[in-house]
Amino acid sequence: MNALRPDDRAAVDASVATAMDGDRPRPDDRFRAIGPDDDSAFVRLLAAEAADTLEDKPAERILAWAAGVLPRFVVTSSFGAESAVLLHLLSRVAPEVPVLFLDTGLHFDQTLRFRRELAVDLGLSVVDLRPELSVAQQATRYGDALWSRDPDACCAMRKTTPLRTALRSFDGWATGVRRSQTPERAATPIVEARQHDDRWLVKVAPLARWTDLDVDDHLRRHGLPRHPLTGQGYPSIGCEPCTARVAPGEDPRAGRWSGFDGKTECGIHLADDGSVVRTTTTPG
Repeated sequence: MNALRPDDRAAVDASVATAMDGDRPRPDDRFRAIGPDDDSAFVRLLAAEAADTLEDKPAERILAWAAGVLPRFVVTSSFGAESAVLLHLLSRVAPEVPVLFLDTGLHFDQTLRFRRELAVDLGLSVVDLRPELSVAQQATRYGDALWSRDPDACCAMRKTTPLRTALRSFDGWATGVRRSQTPERAATPIVEARQHDDRWLVKVAPLARWTDLDVDDHLRRHGLPRHPLTGQGYPSIGCEPCTARVAPGEDPRAGRWSGFDGKTECGIHLADDGSVVRTTTTPG
């Protein structure tokens, strides 16, 4: 990691404070630097300082900070069971920020309809990210129903690669991951720096501290919809072939990749070294 320059500390302090006051900072080229003389020290310090400062702040304040400080900021959404919460907060704080949706070609019809309706209701701009290969082309090259034989490979082609490609155009992104969802997510930082190719991006989890009760309360108070399949025994919803109903009392994620021991995540989380983690860590 390159050395921190004298003016970086002042810039970090100003960036952390700026959106807290409701203002937007001037564009900062340090977020876009690439190469051996890049500004990774600045980005990593910014994330560390913001994580500490924003740990106990409301989710809206965290989103306001990210939208105000990061020159090119985006939110990712699966349009799953609880997605309306983060998207509703975004619509109130920074509706101009784009939302990325991984359209794998394998979603439930209800998910695609939910995506369309929620985007209109909240006034958000949603960008559909699609894999290089269609489902039919993937079957021709790798055999039918790859997800039933090698779900990690399928997730990599239909989720990980499209997201990694898209994130090359951004300086940071936010997700709806919460610490209470799974043991693997329990240590999710509010803000962190993540290596992406030759750059460091800032990843934000505004809802990290929220509990199930917090989510339920927000949905109820604001009249927000859940994914329509949640009322049919699907508390966690992904691609249709890899999502099953969950019995009462089971873990909410028990229906995800239920036939594969150890696979608990789709794997679109980026590891610190830039490698792809496909089975046990937080999705992006």
